[in-house]
Amino acid sequence: MGDQKYLNNLGHSCAHLLAKAVKDLWPGTNNAIGPSIENGFYQDFDFGTVKINEADFPKIEEKMRRILPTWTHFTFNEVSLAEAKELFKENPYKIELAEEFAKGGKKLLTNDPGNFLDLCKMGHVENPAKEMQHFKLLSIAGAYWRGSEKNKMLTRIYGTCWPTKKELDHYIWQQEEAKKRDNRKLGKELELFTISEEVGPGLILWLPNGTIIREEVEKFGKKVEADYGYQRVVTPHITKEGLYIKSGHLPYYAADMFPPMEYEGQRYYVRPMNCPHMHMIYQFKTRSYKEFPIRYAEFGTVYRHEDSGTLLGLLRVRGHTTNDAHIYCSDDKQVIEELVSVLEMHEYYYKIFGIKDYYVELALPDFIKKKDKYFNNPPAWKKAIKLLREAAKISKIKVVEQEGNAAFYGPKFDFNIKSVIGREFGASTNQLDFGSGKRFNLTFADKNSKEKIVPYIIHRAPLGSLERFIGFLIEHYAGAFPIWLAPVQVKVLPITDRNLEYANKVFNELRVNELRVELDDRSETLQAKIRDAQMEKVPYMLIVGDKEEAADKVAVRTRGSADLGQASLEKITSEIKDKIANKVID
Repeated sequence: MGDQKYLNNLGHSCAHLLAKAVKDLWPGTNNAIGPSIENGFYQDFDFGTVKINEADFPKIEEKMRRILPTWTHFTFNEVSLAEAKELFKENPYKIELAEEFAKGGKKLLTNDPGNFLDLCKMGHVENPAKEMQHFKLLSIAGAYWRGSEKNKMLTRIYGTCWPTKKELDHYIWQQEEAKKRDNRKLGKELELFTISEEVGPGLILWLPNGTIIREEVEKFGKKVEADYGYQRVVTPHITKEGLYIKSGHLPYYAADMFPPMEYEGQRYYVRPMNCPHMHMIYQFKTRSYKEFPIRYAEFGTVYRHEDSGTLLGLLRVRGHTTNDAHIYCSDDKQVIEELVSVLEMHEYYYKIFGIKDYYVELALPDFIKKKDKYFNNPPAWKKAIKLLREAAKISKIKVVEQEGNAAFYGPKFDFNIKSVIGREFGASTNQLDFGSGKRFNLTFADKNSKEKIVPYIIHRAPLGSLERFIGFLIEHYAGAFPIWLAPVQVKVLPITDRNLEYANKVFNELRVNELRVELDDRSETLQAKIRDAQMEKVPYMLIVGDKEEAADKVAVRTRGSADLGQASLEKITSEIKDKIANKVID
């Protein structure tokens, strides 16, 4: 695929083509704005009294294809405000934009690919007829002009455009797959979670199947952390206001917190993060250099005031549980070692879960545009950034540096992952904090000095939010979880009622082997039982009929319809347990 700048130019150029086609088909229509967006573009129109819908897309696309060969290149011309008003006198939206640009001291530019003059300041492709052949219109929606409800409702048409047909086809496939894999859709079909208006939006109620997945992920996370030398702690869900004033979260983070509650003359908050609580555990006793590094870990539930319009099943919630940890380090060498270890842990997790498409962002401060966002300690910032860069170098992990995304107390590594359908989001973070130790008076005694020293603190959460991570996995696996995560690992399917006794024997043997197994003893046909098990995405189906009972075996099928033939129960049980133990991804 082309780089993002080129894709932006391609999408925006295609928005012009869409505008030309629509205006030709419906004379008198006014086009407003048509920017590029991620994976495509949109164009806003004022159709007047005309109503269109997605059934009109083939007609519009055909018109676009007829026009395209005549577009050899965009020509540009700078015009005055008076000239712009004359050129676009029939289009009040272009006049309003021209007046706004002129008032802001910006140049007014027109462009014309040959037969369609427009007012535009964005980038375009050099050879439209050659480069814009692979496009498709996707959807239609209403949009207020300039995003204000006080203005007229316009018609917004979304589309996508790619350099090659292969890339276009892949994107269309991703969009169709996204509908099938949506975590909200599969969450309901597979009975993983629900959200109740009586409880509140963005607050997840885990159903039995989803709880199994959640607990398996948590159990795995705890095992990994134990192997890496973490100690487990547990902290409360609420705290007094003073703790967040001391931490600095209230002035920096108040908009993301739920309002406080009054109790016994004190103001309490439900926690939006675990950090201050863990600092209180560090403060429990006097610390010595011999204890370091100190690694405290907790699957801690936090609550954040997300806008209702941004909530998206498990992917965006108001209450989530984070596999959080804080590492207290005594010196620079230890900081680098622990940062490298955490980066290694991220890679290990992603390998286990089969996540291959990800990148790491080194989030730096932007002292020019966001000066008030950060702790004011330039030397400490400089040193902390140096330590993260050194850790990235040692880890040989490619990082992309991005100004403006640092935490208020230090720079950080952010891991961004992509599912097979192209959905990308920030999955986890690894932050270096040079400010909180001093704010909380966290110190330790060094061997070479009686003076108290403030430790560096690493905040890390390789799996991020359990809710968000499992939501990602639902879509990534299309609900077909690896067998170690699958809520039901095996279904026993008796062919007839006379096979029930043998089926129960198989069922009980699997339970003794601690497999998650169900017996389908319904009076349904075998085909119906197989179909239902496949719909539930159960990894293994063990079919028992007269032949299997006589041979003391089972017939083995997988959810992918593979018929593996007969096998002894001992053999298939051993194979399944081996896959579970090694966390094999089918």
